[in-house]
Amino acid sequence: MLALVFTFPAGRYHATPWGRHVNEADVAWPPEPWRILRALAATWFRKADRDAFSEDALAALIDRLAERPPDYALPVSVVHAHSRHYMPQAAGDTKLVFDAFARFPAAEPIVVEWPYLTLEDDALALLRHLAERIGYLGRAESWAVCEVRTEKGPWTINCRASAPHDSGEDDGSEDDGGEDDGGEMDERAETVRIIAPLPPTEYAKERARLLAAAEARVLASWTKPKPPTDKAMAKLIAPTAAILPERLFDALALDTGDFQRQGWNRPPASKDELYRRVPLSPLPRRRASRPDKAETTGFTVARFLLAGRPRPRIEDAVKIGELMRLATLARCGWNTDPATGERRSRAPQVFLGKDADGRPLADDPAHAHAFWLPQDADGDGFIDHVVVYARNGFDAQARAALDGVTRLWLRERGRRSEEDEAPDIRQEWRLALEGFGTPESFEADVPFLRTSRTWVSATPFLASGHLKGGGHCAEARRLLIRRGIVPADQAHRLEVTEEKAIRINGRDRLPLHFHRFRANRGEAQLDTAGTFLRITLPEAWQGPLALGYACHFGLGLFMPADSEPDD
Repeated sequence: MLALVFTFPAGRYHATPWGRHVNEADVAWPPEPWRILRALAATWFRKADRDAFSEDALAALIDRLAERPPDYALPVSVVHAHSRHYMPQAAGDTKLVFDAFARFPAAEPIVVEWPYLTLEDDALALLRHLAERIGYLGRAESWAVCEVRTEKGPWTINCRASAPHDSGEDDGSEDDGGEDDGGEMDERAETVRIIAPLPPTEYAKERARLLAAAEARVLASWTKPKPPTDKAMAKLIAPTAAILPERLFDALALDTGDFQRQGWNRPPASKDELYRRVPLSPLPRRRASRPDKAETTGFTVARFLLAGRPRPRIEDAVKIGELMRLATLARCGWNTDPATGERRSRAPQVFLGKDADGRPLADDPAHAHAFWLPQDADGDGFIDHVVVYARNGFDAQARAALDGVTRLWLRERGRRSEEDEAPDIRQEWRLALEGFGTPESFEADVPFLRTSRTWVSATPFLASGHLKGGGHCAEARRLLIRRGIVPADQAHRLEVTEEKAIRINGRDRLPLHFHRFRANRGEAQLDTAGTFLRITLPEAWQGPLALGYACHFGLGLFMPADSEPDD
């Protein structure tokens, strides 16, 4: 057994996953094997006693550590946090930069364990020499202290590679893909991709394949009568060969710019390794000793930051609203009927909007179940936040589920929530919970949570049933009265008119520019056209105001008239 035990005096680990932009506010968790081995190599170059420990010895050590992905014992009380910095730019401008990090008690270590690896004395001495000289892991602010252990310590492995890796040994334990701090599989565990080095034998095969492919490309474009000589071929494929050194250690030590200049978007000696981990949470995993009943129902709003490239258009709001609900239901888990095999969500009713038999709530005219409302906060036409609102508040179970939603994704074959494990992801976005509160807590940043008498459409309003003679205006009046927003005896003071278009980022948009359909193919949709409305209520109303078909997912959303864009 071999383990590296990292402690972080500041209680923070800063690192951005490979392929992510820093402003996506994601954290590379657990610390990737690729990053750890590069840290060892960098320490040798800058701090090691090279007279005592040769480069060949380091290359051999890297080969041994790369043979099999390690297991991890991760801190239990981990918070996914971030800070925001407005960095100075040219001409007095500033740029918003996110610094995301995992925060945990400084006394809780991160253990990286190779359970089947035993090093020779010389290699172990080199590893100890390097470990004691590591000053940080990840970004430079992730101060770290590292030590080597060769005996099992008082830690519990709670993060393992999903795919089995043959070791040739058997420790008598069952590799179930990960345990939580109690020694049992955590039902909340999710699969994440992290970058890892190819084992030396696999890298040798991949290197030979890539060099052969480079030679084939040269021959395919060769126009001279005679084929190129070996010397000429070596010169022609030299740029590719330069990023495919023979030793894995040399490939690991390449600068990112070296392979990017050759058109590579990732190191050729790397691979994606799937790990099972407990999701990072924006709140610590702790159980209150005395629950506060008032506190469990006081929060009616949860706001999330959404990041990813490209961000979804506000015209696709209903897609993101549906994905947000699916992701939250996935965090709640499922029960399976042993007799029928039918799965039913364990989610609270505030998320389901259905009764115990799975039917839509018939006695909920005020729509007290959750609204999933995408927001374009900066007015650029793209969704950057998601607001979840429930009139009666979120209890502890509901808040815990929302805490765990950290990403949304679309697959090639329809929508899926984050509970799915699929390699054919077409688009993915990260989510960071900004906090819980009330409409008053967020109204400065979320206009549709403000109080107003006059409201204008932000997304198309669609009738929830057959349109009657009065058209969309009459349908909106009916819904406002039914929902209790307008008392029946004040209906004569209600004004509803149609608007031809709305303004988004300097452009006029019509209802047909919006996605106006839900993914539920079995649901009847009688109005597929929709319209925009201006509503003046008898009295001021505090938002959100959302009406009509799919209003719980972003359609039929209204903004206060005084928040309309000027352009």
